[in-house]
Amino acid sequence: MDENYELITLAQQDNEQAFEILLKKYKALILSMSQKYSCMCYGRVRDDDDFIQETKLAFYNAVKTYSNEKNVTFGAYAKICIKNKLISYIRSLKSKKRTQDIEIEDSYSNSPQDYLLEHELEKKLFYLARNCLSDYEKEVFSYYLNGIRAKEISEKINRSEKSVNNAIYRIKAKLKKTLNKDT
Repeated sequence: MDENYELITLAQQDNEQAFEILLKKYKALILSMSQKYSCMCYGRVRDDDDFIQETKLAFYNAVKTYSNEKNVTFGAYAKICIKNKLISYIRSLKSKKRTQDIEIEDSYSNSPQDYLLEHELEKKLFYLARNCLSDYEKEVFSYYLNGIRAKEISEKINRSEKSVNNAIYRIKAKLKKTLNKDT
């Protein structure tokens, strides 16, 4: 039985003191995971209050949802919950950044030179895609380039969403590898 089980049970019954004790016991885990994932997001270790807050929220949810019947220690369960929450948080941050980047790009008017450069890059990308992708990947790629999401692509081509996501991953990897060789 997990040594923290009594504290967890009390915390699940909204005992704030029990939760504070657990928070202190797992402070090192919370801080280390917060720093690790903020580093993954920003490329350097950074004390980010938002990451610490997200980590504490994940820890709180771990306390609230932990069951001794899961045959796993609370520490391992909490670590998994925190990891999953921080990965989702990073994805949401990156998604927001991409949306902001798109809005910034759309606000610039393209000059004729920019248009020609984009057109040439597009042609090169299609040429590379034609030579390194399978027929299935080419089909997925054409939909993907038109801004269609994986779920919609899977419905259009009658394949699973997982298969489409895997194809998109392979496409990106192949094109990156091909572009690196070509330049």
